[in-house]
Amino acid sequence: MEKSLVGAKVCLYAASSSVLLVLNKISITAVPNATLLLFVQLMSTALFIILPGLFGVVEVNMFPSKSTVNAYLSVATVFLATIYSNFQVIHSIGVNSFIVLRCGTPLLIAYLDWIFLGREFPRGTSLLPLFGIFICASAYSFLKLSEHSSVEAPPQGRSSLVAGLWSLVWFSSFILDMVYIKYVVHAYPCSGLERTLYQNVLALPLLLLSSVFEPPYTSPTALSHDTKAITAVILSCIAGTALSYTGMSLRSDLSATSFTILGIVCKIASSILNELLVAAEQNKATLFCLVGVIISSAFYRQAPKRKQEATTSTKLDWIFLSRQVEDTSQNADDNMPGK
Repeated sequence: MEKSLVGAKVCLYAASSSVLLVLNKISITAVPNATLLLFVQLMSTALFIILPGLFGVVEVNMFPSKSTVNAYLSVATVFLATIYSNFQVIHSIGVNSFIVLRCGTPLLIAYLDWIFLGREFPRGTSLLPLFGIFICASAYSFLKLSEHSSVEAPPQGRSSLVAGLWSLVWFSSFILDMVYIKYVVHAYPCSGLERTLYQNVLALPLLLLSSVFEPPYTSPTALSHDTKAITAVILSCIAGTALSYTGMSLRSDLSATSFTILGIVCKIASSILNELLVAAEQNKATLFCLVGVIISSAFYRQAPKRKQEATTSTKLDWIFLSRQVEDTSQNADDNMPGK
């Protein structure tokens, strides 16, 4: 029963991820400001959870502890940093180079899974598919760059140094997104709905703050009244809620490496559909490389938890626990009589 539920979440996550990619392309014509569109989607996700919670349809803790709020505030920060740097790095190095960067992350995250999150070091059926994903993605990007070398050239004004810096920022944010958020899910037990609510609500003020430093792209008159575009915005809010909920739920069901691979499979599946349905000229070699990524992912087997640590905390637990003990001791000293 539990495996079938996880399977259903995986299918819903993959479907909502692919659909949201298409809907966002249409929605941006109705709301010609990516930050504003993201704000609308985050707000709608929060409302989709808060309203049923207020009427007792679902059970949600609306007032978590201060420590949980602080933890999910950092989760929201990492979440937004990953989204923003994702846009910047694609603009700096191009989509195909970004695919190689993205498909190389499971190798490092598998190592961090072993170091920090109590998983066994990947071997055999776990390790070889990770290299297969990276090699097939690299071959795909090389072939695409050979076909359209001018398309992937960095835009004017984007130096190699800037491209490298944004790549480093995205890579660091993404690794934190996969590993640190997995730790928070483990250390602060909440339901999938509560995790989704906390992340989205706490991301709203951060998103508003970041918009202050952006040029005013959109005025109220610039918003489209086209029915098709408005419908796409509404559907994107529904798909975004499904993606956010299944994503936060699966973080407790899958290892950080497995969840990373799931995200890669969703993106590569979209690329396959693009190659088959949209691309003017189909290149069988690039299509074969994309299928190779999917096949390699299918052969991956999640590394089991280490037996000696099955009943103990992860190393990240000890790192953050020591900080909490220091804070508690400091607060106790401050509250002593005579202080």
